[in-house]
Amino acid sequence: MSKKKITGIAVVIWMAVIFAFSAQPARQSSKASKSVSYKIAEWQNYIFNQGKTEEELSIKAESMQLIVRKGAHMSEYAILAVLICFYFSYDSISKKRMALQAFAFTAGYAATDELHQLFVPGRAGRLSDVCIDSLGGGLGIMFFLFLFQAYDKWKKTAAQGEID
Repeated sequence: MSKKKITGIAVVIWMAVIFAFSAQPARQSSKASKSVSYKIAEWQNYIFNQGKTEEELSIKAESMQLIVRKGAHMSEYAILAVLICFYFSYDSISKKRMALQAFAFTAGYAATDELHQLFVPGRAGRLSDVCIDSLGGGLGIMFFLFLFQAYDKWKKTAAQGEID
């Protein structure tokens, strides 16, 4: 099986993961993000030796829940964008075109995902979430391009070392 096919399968699997998270009713999704937020508050408490009570940890977790939720959205779509970049990198196209195609695909999937959430109990499709997801995709693409450029530079340096 070719690398491009394997990458294409990874893209589809990751899209299914995003779909599954989006299909969670609001209560289940909220419970998961509260759990993650509470764990982060506990880690902060432990690392910085803050000595907070459970009530204080709960308040801290609640205050960071929105950031955790939106950070999760951005991360999901950053990963999707990186996978899509890998998929398109096997084609003979420019980096700019690859990045634009990956961004269009990621933003398009973000829009359809928000549309899907209109049909999930307690969830809402929001244009602001499409923007947040697309921002995550854009950051993922920039990360991919940075790694791609670093790899090209490393290959050139290695090749020059062999010539010298």
